[in-house]
Amino acid sequence: MSAAMTLAEFYRYTRQNRKRIADVYREIEEIQYQFNDLYQQQVVERQKLVATYIPLLVEAAEDLPAGMKKLFGEREQTERRAIGEEIARLESETAEKRRAADQLIEEAQRQVAYLREQNPILDQQEEEMKARRASFQSEIQQLDTEIKQLNRFPVGWLVNSIKLRRLRKQRVGLISNVRAVERGIRDVREKWQANKRTLQEKQTDLRSKWQTLSVEVSQLQSKLDHLTTNFDQQSRQNAAQGLLSDFKELPASAGDWKDRLAPLVELNRGEAIYKTGLRTVSEILGLLKGLGEGMDRFIRSVGTVYEEQRRYRLPPLTLKLSDGVTSFHSAWPEFQSKVKDEKYLGTHPLEFSHRVQDFTQERLGETEIQEMFEDMGDALNEATKAWH
Repeated sequence: MSAAMTLAEFYRYTRQNRKRIADVYREIEEIQYQFNDLYQQQVVERQKLVATYIPLLVEAAEDLPAGMKKLFGEREQTERRAIGEEIARLESETAEKRRAADQLIEEAQRQVAYLREQNPILDQQEEEMKARRASFQSEIQQLDTEIKQLNRFPVGWLVNSIKLRRLRKQRVGLISNVRAVERGIRDVREKWQANKRTLQEKQTDLRSKWQTLSVEVSQLQSKLDHLTTNFDQQSRQNAAQGLLSDFKELPASAGDWKDRLAPLVELNRGEAIYKTGLRTVSEILGLLKGLGEGMDRFIRSVGTVYEEQRRYRLPPLTLKLSDGVTSFHSAWPEFQSKVKDEKYLGTHPLEFSHRVQDFTQERLGETEIQEMFEDMGDALNEATKAWH
């Protein structure tokens, strides 16, 4: 059924329905808490029974009733193949990580060798520049002596002024050369220090990676040694655990094991049922969370338009909502009633799943949600045309 609303009424309408969504979310969240608690209890009890029965089943493997013996034998063969594949995987991964660790060592050695090769080259460059500096300094000393001699005579500066200017200019050039050579020496030394720092950083990084790989190799080798050494025993234990965990019905030929397996079968069923409930809870909470976030964004848009109307005293707007919008949001009270009794539903996960799945498929499908948002957006856009 379609409806006409003022902008203020529509703003209130969207917020009310957002609250209804939040209320349904909280109801289902309470059920989720119960599911989690009861599921964990089922898991703990089942694990205790399985742990108790594994050694009994392994030790009595040859004396089991024919039907159970056959099931156990088949499961053991499956586990032997699985462990064999795991051993092959571990061998391959261990070898690969060992190769990677060896490559890191080789790379570290290459870097050290390269730096050692660079050391004599840079030393030679420094020594050559030191020799050039000494040569320049010697020439400067000779010039200083010659300039001093020319300045001794009372009239020397007049007679030898041209020569003095040439010598002083030559001296300035030599000093410039000395400074250039000293800069070159500093550059060589800085390059050497930079190379050392770079090597240290790279060596630290390589060492860290090598240590990580070494730990991983050690862990993999430990698993590999355990599986290889205990291949038969591990195969039987895994077979026993898998077989006991899979029983959802009592085997026809359980024999003396019938009384032992009965409570375990119930726990296995219960765990499977609660897994179904938890999966349904997770899915519906995800759907409601996404729907709520979409409503929040839409409400902010409506709020902005409503604030503009009030601030600028614009003419009142009337929105015409489609049947799809009003029908969609009329579902919240019904949905809440279906998930209201959390104490009961918390212990009946299958019924909860049926209620929720039937309702969401009928009323909260992806198409229905998309059309609801599109229709509300169209109604708001159409109404605001009156202001243009």
